[in-house]
Amino acid sequence: MSFRLSSGTLDSLAGVMAPPKAYRLGSGGGKGKPSKAGGTVLGIALASAFAKGPQSSGGARPSRQAKHAFGGDSHAAVSRRAIAAMDRTARRVPEVMVRATGRQHGGGHVLANFTYITRLGRGEDKQVALYTSDGDVLHDGRDMQILAQDWQEWEMGSDDRRKGATSISMILSMPAGTDPHGLRDAALDFAREEFANRSWVAALHQDRDHPHVHLTIARRDHDGRRFHPTRDDFYRYRQRFAEKLRGRGIEANATAARARGIAPKHEPIAARKVREKGRVPHLDVGRRERAARLREAGIVDPVDAVLRQRQDAVRQAYERSIAELSASPDPRDREVAVSLGRFAAALPAPEANSVRAPREQREGLAWGNEQNRGRGDSHEAPVDPVAAALTKLRKSNLTARQRIDDPAALSPPLKERTGLPGSSQNLRDLIEQSGAAAQAHRRAMDDISKQADERERAKRKRDRLRDKEGPER
Repeated sequence: MSFRLSSGTLDSLAGVMAPPKAYRLGSGGGKGKPSKAGGTVLGIALASAFAKGPQSSGGARPSRQAKHAFGGDSHAAVSRRAIAAMDRTARRVPEVMVRATGRQHGGGHVLANFTYITRLGRGEDKQVALYTSDGDVLHDGRDMQILAQDWQEWEMGSDDRRKGATSISMILSMPAGTDPHGLRDAALDFAREEFANRSWVAALHQDRDHPHVHLTIARRDHDGRRFHPTRDDFYRYRQRFAEKLRGRGIEANATAARARGIAPKHEPIAARKVREKGRVPHLDVGRRERAARLREAGIVDPVDAVLRQRQDAVRQAYERSIAELSASPDPRDREVAVSLGRFAAALPAPEANSVRAPREQREGLAWGNEQNRGRGDSHEAPVDPVAAALTKLRKSNLTARQRIDDPAALSPPLKERTGLPGSSQNLRDLIEQSGAAAQAHRRAMDDISKQADERERAKRKRDRLRDKEGPER
């Protein structure tokens, strides 16, 4: 008889390694709409009217949360998968990343997504193949345009006024050093199984330090049902993608951040893009204001107590697992217990985001990169020409200001051309010239800033048009 963890230990591990199960009908798998509350209550009443069958002789069954975290099956199978997950976590096996990166509205937006992920128009040496759910490999822009139009027509149906998204894009990534072709094959296999009833495209990128696959899925499946991925769906996506990688000999794990002693940083992509444009996101402003209020009031951040309590629960779950694994007759289980013990002892002290963000900024670390380094939890964004021009103008404006404030900063060739290096009149002329150049730069910068603001307002307006359910067809 194989070794099995107790039901209580499995439940405590499930609470650490997986998000709480949200028991809702309807998900990213394309299931139907949730049933009415009255029907659910009636079903519970009918089920309670019948006697339950006898329990299996193998002992208590795994709970729904344990099956959600480690997969459903017998108690022994769930225990084996839980032990394997602890072993991978203790050995710090690379974590997979599956994350939604955006939604596309309309055929033109979908085509722009195809163009970006394939690097179309950037030269044959940079363009990558676009793999489709039909088994085709696209390289021509005309074929991509036809596919994008097909998706849009299928999403709209006969409702020309529909404002919902046409597709949803994701990124599947692993840290640097991962075999890119193995990752691509695992991602394609994952998409074929998970989105078997949907149209999708995928493209492999190797131009960053970590290989990753961009996956774009049509929002309406072949039966007409729309795509509503939830937190549970993304947890399942990570688990299945990691399984596909391990099936190809690539070590991969998919556990919650708290199981690895990492507090989630809650860093949205929008905040990173705002920083790239040279602005301060509202997220950073709110963190600074909150930290200042707590300091002025002399109050200890209440988040610290929550983080300590959460990490204590993680340690207790690991200690309980170590005690049971140490008593296992299998030497491999006892090795896992020793490795897990060293891992639990090395868990870092919890730190609130309001404290960690300023510290990392003072230390010169890009906020969010420390957690993502080695895990692939990042993705590249297309270069915004407006933001690039704005940054360039700011640098040139700074140079002009330095020249005005520091006449000695003038280049020697320019002084030599004046003929009077020490003349105050010549210096005033040069200052006036620099001031005129600075004013021109400021006017141009104001124009670019207005364009950037208009783009931001247009984006916010589009974001407000969220996926509203269209009329029944």
